[in-house]
Amino acid sequence: MVSLYRGTFSIVDLRAFAHNLRVMANRVHPETKLLVTVKANAYGHGVAPILEVLAESNVAAVGVASLEEALQVRQCGYAKPVLVLGSVGAQELPIAARHQIHVTYTDAWGDIDALPVMGSEPLHVHTALDTGMNRLGFKSIEHARVVLNQILNRSDMTWSGVSTHLACSDGPSDQHAAEQIRRFADMISQLRALGYDVPTVHASNSGGVLRNGQWHFDMVRIGIAAYGYSPDESVLPMPELRPVMHMYSSITRIADVLPGETIGYGATFTATQPMRVATVAAGYADGYPRVLSNSGKVLVHGQIVPVVGRICMDQLMIDVSNVSTVRVGDFVTLFGRAAPAAWTPEKWHRKPPEDRREWLEKSFESDSHGEQNVLSLSDVASLAMTIPYEMVCQINSRVPKLYVNEPNS
Repeated sequence: MVSLYRGTFSIVDLRAFAHNLRVMANRVHPETKLLVTVKANAYGHGVAPILEVLAESNVAAVGVASLEEALQVRQCGYAKPVLVLGSVGAQELPIAARHQIHVTYTDAWGDIDALPVMGSEPLHVHTALDTGMNRLGFKSIEHARVVLNQILNRSDMTWSGVSTHLACSDGPSDQHAAEQIRRFADMISQLRALGYDVPTVHASNSGGVLRNGQWHFDMVRIGIAAYGYSPDESVLPMPELRPVMHMYSSITRIADVLPGETIGYGATFTATQPMRVATVAAGYADGYPRVLSNSGKVLVHGQIVPVVGRICMDQLMIDVSNVSTVRVGDFVTLFGRAAPAAWTPEKWHRKPPEDRREWLEKSFESDSHGEQNVLSLSDVASLAMTIPYEMVCQINSRVPKLYVNEPNS
């Protein structure tokens, strides 16, 4: 068991993750397959435990950004299809084939006829159609045909999928996404009319799944929804989803601040009245954005309190003037559920560092009150002028991840 010394960590609720998979699976047609994106270390949640849940689910495949990530997935023992959504170099394609990793064709391959022989396992190739994202894929059927014919002429390659990516599936209007879908469906029809046996067709991301059931095709690719968030809650509210990650830290100091005193680097905050200011043991090196200086919010003893002063690399300060019960050692919620009442400074200090992880996990699992008081990551991300995707991806390896409600535990 890994010891915990600093009171800063994140909780990853695997039961919530499994719940979100079921919610999203119920939104698609029964015959539509589900691909879950696990790139960027499963959106910062930790890829190995997430893969364990996925291996026991009805999910058909996972998506990653690179061959390195795909090989990591295979090293975790995940046996179902893995699709690299980004670019794989021409010389690395035989490695992908050897590990039965699906890849997306890119122009970086050059002349397909000149590519190395793949070996005993065929290379599974997905081809993208650019319908309005202007990031990847063929913009015309003529271009697609040239490459497809080369792929189909190789005995060591298999055409396994055709896709597009929606740029505005979560926008206030569905007009852009609907036009992309129309173009995509038209291009698929053209390919079939030309005699191509089109394999698995996939287009919708999380927003597309939530937006329109007619956009699902053979497979959908979900990302942020699996981790508990709508891509834009103001446009596509999904209260059924449960946040998977919760982030906590602890108070290391409480001090009285007099009017005229300043707080933090750059003296960007000046007290205008007597205040009580608490220091929290987390900063931008832990993934809590510096842009939340003087604008962030933290949950303490059931109350939302403001961040004051600039966020430091390893610490931040909060105004606890209106929280009379706050003490040094108390846990605060940076986003997610309120810290369980069982997490007291006394219990933390009584626990040997090697026993703290199990205690925190079990007390989180047994706590039923935290669900009623949540500091939404969507709200925090909005204050940081970003999105939940970026926030969870920034929670780095310095912050221990504690896994609760494991399906097989």
